[in-house]
Amino acid sequence: MKFMKTKHKKIAVSCLMTILLSLIFAFLFPAEAKNNIAFECKIDSFCGESGEEKSAPMLVDDDPNYETKWETSDGASHPGEPHWIILDFGSEKIIDSIRLIKASQGAEDFGKTELDASGLRFEVSSDKKNWVIIDEVTNDGGNDIYEGFFIPVIARYLKLVITRPEQDENSHENQAVRLYDLKVFEYIPPIEEENEEPEETSDDIEPDLAIDDDLNAPKTYDSLMIFLIFSGSALIISRIFSNQRSRSV
Repeated sequence: MKFMKTKHKKIAVSCLMTILLSLIFAFLFPAEAKNNIAFECKIDSFCGESGEEKSAPMLVDDDPNYETKWETSDGASHPGEPHWIILDFGSEKIIDSIRLIKASQGAEDFGKTELDASGLRFEVSSDKKNWVIIDEVTNDGGNDIYEGFFIPVIARYLKLVITRPEQDENSHENQAVRLYDLKVFEYIPPIEEENEEPEETSDDIEPDLAIDDDLNAPKTYDSLMIFLIFSGSALIISRIFSNQRSRSV
């Protein structure tokens, strides 16, 4: 029984330290929110749509509840022709990632894979004549969300081609595909540190101006926060072990 209590104490301490380290990392290196440039961008062209309630612009309306959708079923009228849609960002952008919500993750079709797409291809262009493939998936069946990450590339146009619907690819009677959301994220370059100015010699600095409190303030604040976090964690851990020793006595 005593061994089990000790084991539980160690697990609690490990969990506490993990949480504290995560907080410190998040404080020192805050995540930057990426810009979704597909939101309400111009739809240059597309293969077709199944009515106004399933129109192409709904693919990029950034609906957080995944209730709006784009559906195309041109497979019946154009056998063998893949579904496609082209986005126009208005000007050249640098992109590095894409997120696509398929039918089985949408509000109306949640859990149903019949209208998903298992074959995808993404292409980019700056003139809508010369296209470059940036990512391609030949068998993505079973995944309700597609996420693609690639080397940053400059593009004004993005083309999504559905090369294989989830339905039987050999049947052209009904190859409907339904997609709920498409996000295209703009590349965020790393922040370059400013070059430090050459240090002045002691002869160039007046005695009363040798220490700049304003420059030291941010560093002091960060150090103080880290000190308080570690001090608090050390106090909690020491109390846990002190209670354990007192009970054992």
